[in-house]
Amino acid sequence: MGTKDRIYLASPHMSDEGYEMQYIQEAFDTNWIAPLGKNVDEFEKELAA
Repeated sequence: MGTKDRIYLASPHMSDEGYEMQYIQEAFDTNWIAPLGKNVDEFEKELAA
């Protein structure tokens, strides 16, 4: 792979419902601006199921 080649995992997408902004606001409101917190725990549980 050359230095200019890129692998795109997914194109950016914001839902019409605005879920992304809700999660961002929740992270700021709860001061969980780190790779930890309620949403990460729930994601890991769903992924492991």
